[in-house]
Amino acid sequence: MSKGYIAIAQNNDKYDYLKMAYALALSLKATQKENKFCICVDEKTKYALTDKYKEVFDHVVDIPWNDDAGADTWKIHNKWKYAHMTPFKESIILDTDMVFTHSVDHWWDYLSKKDMWVCTNVKTFRNEDVVDGYYRRKFTQLDLPNVYSNFTYFKESETTFEFFRMVEIIMTHWNIYYDKFLKGVGQNWMSADLAYALAVRLLDLEDTVCDYDIKEVPTFVHMKSFIQNIPHSKISNDWTQNLTSQLSNDLKVKVANFEQSLPFHYVEKNWMNDTKIKQYERFLGIWKF
Repeated sequence: MSKGYIAIAQNNDKYDYLKMAYALALSLKATQKENKFCICVDEKTKYALTDKYKEVFDHVVDIPWNDDAGADTWKIHNKWKYAHMTPFKESIILDTDMVFTHSVDHWWDYLSKKDMWVCTNVKTFRNEDVVDGYYRRKFTQLDLPNVYSNFTYFKESETTFEFFRMVEIIMTHWNIYYDKFLKGVGQNWMSADLAYALAVRLLDLEDTVCDYDIKEVPTFVHMKSFIQNIPHSKISNDWTQNLTSQLSNDLKVKVANFEQSLPFHYVEKNWMNDTKIKQYERFLGIWKF
């Protein structure tokens, strides 16, 4: 059965998500044996594909049935379409603002036993469990499954179909579902995490797709500032303003001198730049002068 990673890239006036996806794909090629990567794009972003990108992306897929995100800057509205877009029998959903630092190929052995799995535990840059609920007040108040949509595994199955169908319904009719199930403290805007969590709850899938007993793997480092177990007064909303970081020529990622061993969700889009991309290209022997 074919295995691979999948992400959506929809550029806007502020951020080049396709470039971030290219860096993500390079990091997969540099660290994983199972490194197939599919990028899903809208028409505008598709025009930004270069020959260099096409050499690294194993699959480029058009987002089907129009662009549900429309003119929105934060384009999350197509995240119910993964099961329809993936070319793989087994897939892991990622966000484009991530890189892989070490091999996690062995995680597939665990995930392949399931029809679907969603990450529920993430780490700080010091590899501590995230315990601060600053960004999760809605989840805490409503006791929602603590899911992180940007590391989700699925295979072709009835569970997968039912889940993404429910996510589609929630995203399409967000105001109705928010008013009925999600009113209260915390965010009132749609996010993929919140839509996925509500879908898990409504379908009674928590015991099936969440595994709270296994916290070490699979997981990732989540670099949102206020969950780093640092007093909020000591760190700004942009962690790169307070914490040093570097990418070495052998592709070791360090934050405040802590080497990152897990997939690294850097969050701050400007962390990825042309210099880092050239380091990945040199390592893989594909950098062109």
